[in-house]
Amino acid sequence: MSALSPEQIVEMTEILVVLMGIGITWAVYYGSETAELPGDATDPDPHESDDAHPDTRGRTLG
Repeated sequence: MSALSPEQIVEMTEILVVLMGIGITWAVYYGSETAELPGDATDPDPHESDDAHPDTRGRTLG
């Protein structure tokens, strides 16, 4: 026998799902204003050598 009624279990589940949604949304968008957007990247000079240690911070695919 459960200490919680079915209505309490459903209400607790609803609250936890909403909080998880807020947490996931925050995790996705946190720091996204510093992401490199398509069209913002500059083309490198072909006469310069590549960086020995490229900057890998941020949320880019490149």
